[in-house]
Amino acid sequence: MAQDIFDIDSLDSVVREHFRRERVINLTDFDVPTYVVTPTYTKLEFGLSTDRTEYARQIRKKIEPIVREAESQGYNPNFFTALYETVLNAHQHGNKMDASKKVTLTYKIAADTLEISVIDQGGVLNPEFIPFVLRHKEGRHRERMLDFYEFIGMPKPATNNGTGTSFMHTYVDKVQYFKSEQGGLVVHLTINNPITRTNQDN
Repeated sequence: MAQDIFDIDSLDSVVREHFRRERVINLTDFDVPTYVVTPTYTKLEFGLSTDRTEYARQIRKKIEPIVREAESQGYNPNFFTALYETVLNAHQHGNKMDASKKVTLTYKIAADTLEISVIDQGGVLNPEFIPFVLRHKEGRHRERMLDFYEFIGMPKPATNNGTGTSFMHTYVDKVQYFKSEQGGLVVHLTINNPITRTNQDN
């Protein structure tokens, strides 16, 4: 049977083979407009421990006040999972768990939308991450959830589940990816306020 050469889910497709030929994707190699932090956003900048238990605690401590504040304004607190995984990915994959590197978190809670950006100091991507993100942008994760390691056909490491990106795209309304001014990766989350939407519909 013939194979769709652009099938993102097939390890043997042309598009997947193309990305595997690249060893890394370094955002500094690409001359694209960069993400600029909006001055009206609240900005947090912090380092995280290299100890797994400790950095998990530190992440929760940083994001729980944001979730509580948003919940008090009508937002569903289940975006906690997406935000936790976004910060975790920035530390583990972006900053390579380097305690000297910072994660920057900016956010703005408005009546209708909550905007959050998480910025790392890495900017070096696994090429297979690109089709993995495209898979989520197409909504395929709603039909079949795949962790990253299953997607690339590799054994799952003991220290990582590979599910963070899927949780991000599941629990928020929109996920966007940008290059920071310093060359790091920016993951921007948008969450709609269900109360505002309900009022608009009535």
